[in-house]
Amino acid sequence: MQQFLLWCLCIFSLSAAPIEIGQRSDVSILEHAEIYIEQDAKFKVGDVPSQDFFRPYDSNFITRGYTDDEAVWLHFSLKNDSHEVIKRFLHVNNSMLDSIVLYTSSGDVYTRGVMYLPPIGDTLDYSFLIQLNPLEEQSFYLKVLSNSCATYFNLYAESEDVLWKKNLNKQLILTFLFSIMGTLLVYNMFINFFTKERVYFMYILYIGVTLYNALSYTGMLFVVMKPFFSNKNMVAWSAIDTYLGPLYTLAIPISVLFFILDFMHIERYTKIYLSFKYLILVFVGFAFIFLFSSYDLYEWIMYYMCLISLYILAIAVYLVYKKEENSIYFLVSWGVNTTGTFLFLLYNMGIYIPLNGEYWYFYELSVVFEGLVFSIILSKRLNHTKTLASSLSTYQVLVRELHHRVKNNLQFIVSLYRLKLRKYLDADGKIMLAEAEQNVRSIGKIHEILYAHQDITALDANDYFEELIAEIKRGYPHTHIEIEINAKESLLLDQAIYCGLVVNELVTNALKYAFDEQGGTIIVSLEKEQATFILKIEDNGRGFDVNAQQSSFGISLVERLVQDELNGKVNFKSSEKGTQCLISWR
Repeated sequence: MQQFLLWCLCIFSLSAAPIEIGQRSDVSILEHAEIYIEQDAKFKVGDVPSQDFFRPYDSNFITRGYTDDEAVWLHFSLKNDSHEVIKRFLHVNNSMLDSIVLYTSSGDVYTRGVMYLPPIGDTLDYSFLIQLNPLEEQSFYLKVLSNSCATYFNLYAESEDVLWKKNLNKQLILTFLFSIMGTLLVYNMFINFFTKERVYFMYILYIGVTLYNALSYTGMLFVVMKPFFSNKNMVAWSAIDTYLGPLYTLAIPISVLFFILDFMHIERYTKIYLSFKYLILVFVGFAFIFLFSSYDLYEWIMYYMCLISLYILAIAVYLVYKKEENSIYFLVSWGVNTTGTFLFLLYNMGIYIPLNGEYWYFYELSVVFEGLVFSIILSKRLNHTKTLASSLSTYQVLVRELHHRVKNNLQFIVSLYRLKLRKYLDADGKIMLAEAEQNVRSIGKIHEILYAHQDITALDANDYFEELIAEIKRGYPHTHIEIEINAKESLLLDQAIYCGLVVNELVTNALKYAFDEQGGTIIVSLEKEQATFILKIEDNGRGFDVNAQQSSFGISLVERLVQDELNGKVNFKSSEKGTQCLISWR
């Protein structure tokens, strides 16, 4: 009874003229309505405020920006000035609003909005179906309250045809834009699958997060899901999506940071790289507060998103100044993205309102443009990578051919001097010539291995030493000497040449002088401790007097190679139990 009296009081105290909708199929309501802003409002469905609080409103668009517990109340009357029964939809064109409650003059209350999780319909926005008899007039109150997103909307009384036409136009535009984004996503997924480059994965992450967030806030997510999921499952997902919405929004700037880190090689700029890490830590802080507190962070998340957008734009300008590759494209594409983002935020806050307050897809268009530019750049990068790979392949073929020719030329030189000098040398001279030939062969062995090896810049030390020592042992076929090799490191080409000469000299000397007829063991090992290589050649032979042999050719050669060519140190130790040569270099 009390509620009925309240409604009667409201009806008889109307100050706004009724809006005639009988002859029109699309009528804007707001500029004919009265408005009241309630502070400390609650989401519960309660009593209607007194008519004394309402004031005339003269705009066709309402925006209150990001607010907490602030409800927008509207009061308006609709009149059917025709002689037929009409049906109209009260259309609120913001699909992200938390709560929309409609009070009718007959005492009925209807709810819409994210909080109430109605069955998922075919339209993107919220609407209420009303019916007016011929010449009938009804009064309505509309309460809009939203804490999770900005409060902004238009309100129309539309026929079913108009509502569906607007909805269809909006869906077609969004479908076109999101299809482009989806195509870019799939395209880069294929590229990432074949190239395995991290930058493509980061770009996929960025596009994926941005696309999902855009689908969610425009309402297109459930249009996409509807053919594949039941209404019950979509309603359940809607609850999860609403709760995690701020995290989705927060994930956009973070995914951008990770993408830009790889795309523009930010690690080369120490201070910028460090600042990116701090921004990522801020994201972790936001996420922690969101998950473990009841504090509303949505507005601060939007400010954080703006900060990152501007900061990345400043970095783009700096990279153009540094003449980084693709920096111009990066600046243009990110500039468009930042412009679209800020227009979207200014629209939400009511600072910038386009003609008729209609949403002009600023953000979606800017993201599509940016995505197209980035994809073109990444395609250009892929083509450049293919060109480099082709050039590298050609280079490898040429270098391997060069190694083959060097090896053959070295063998020719050895054969030539053997023929020229052998008949003029005595026994000692022939021995010296044989040793010189072996040194040349060790260099030739390096080129032979490189010719058959895929990597032309480095050698597997174990394989190299095995082949080299096998070549040395061919000159001592009757010795009972075991040679153990333990070298799991790789050597650069110049290191391999000098290490080969050292190993050749020391192993040859050990085979010649260290053992009696019973034989023994030679151990060749190579290991790396931090940045230092340690090469060790040791045997269990009879040993020798290091001081007495310090000026010998073998020791002098080893010391010269290690100190002058490897910039390292060499140390000989010898006793009756054997000899050890320890060589280290960085």
